[in-house]
Amino acid sequence: MYMQLEDEFGDIIGKARRGQELSVADLAEQTNVAEDDLVRMEAYELTPDDDSIGRLAGVLGLCPAKLQASAARGFFPLYPNGRIIDGLVVEMMILGSDFLMNGYVIGCPETGQGAVVDPGFDAEKILRTIESSGMEIQTVLLTHGHGDHVGALSEICQATGAPALISEEDIPLLGGLRTKVEGTIRDGETVTVGNVRFVARSTPGHTEGGLSLIHEEVVFVGDALFAGSLGGTRNRVDYDRQRAGVEEHLLSLDQSVILYPGHGPATTVGEEQLNNPFYS
Repeated sequence: MYMQLEDEFGDIIGKARRGQELSVADLAEQTNVAEDDLVRMEAYELTPDDDSIGRLAGVLGLCPAKLQASAARGFFPLYPNGRIIDGLVVEMMILGSDFLMNGYVIGCPETGQGAVVDPGFDAEKILRTIESSGMEIQTVLLTHGHGDHVGALSEICQATGAPALISEEDIPLLGGLRTKVEGTIRDGETVTVGNVRFVARSTPGHTEGGLSLIHEEVVFVGDALFAGSLGGTRNRVDYDRQRAGVEEHLLSLDQSVILYPGHGPATTVGEEQLNNPFYS
């Protein structure tokens, strides 16, 4: 169980800066905050005063009050492991050792059919979770193609006989694992797991073909969004696309909808509306 957020104040500053293609020197000049202090903030070594936070928020286009709350560590999700949903099995798995990510076993209790979402690491742990869930895995769904989300893909496909699906744009990220992909997922397409339906929505930026899988009560968002933060981007076009996609397809949902990210604790739409500094 997670006891802290994936991203803290320093991560948020760093992601907003890099996403807008600002160097540390650029940000220092525009905010009148010392370069050394910015480096220390991004390294978790310094929490600035409220005046400096306000200047950083203004230049970076972040919400000042939410950024101040982040600096004070004032937010943590109420249900970091999600919560039970009628008619849907969700097993959240924290996978890896030094570097952690979230994979999921999901399923339809009416039919016993299931899927694995983002088998990043620890094939044995995933297979144990599948066995304990009682689900018969029909497919492996990939929110995006980064290595930390597909590291156990080959073992899981081989053990279950299930094909993998991903957006066409992210297939090049898979390298040799692309042979495990037997189909693609497009924006607006409905993905079924037994009697449970998900609508795939494009939430690119972190990767070209990043997808979120949207159910009426839960969403698997990959690295599009983390509790109180966003996934990383490296240029202004991707940064703007990611912010817009998350706002349009995720933060517009009902406040009670659970958001299951690729890293860190689960959160909800309402909690992100209230606490995520990337949105005012």
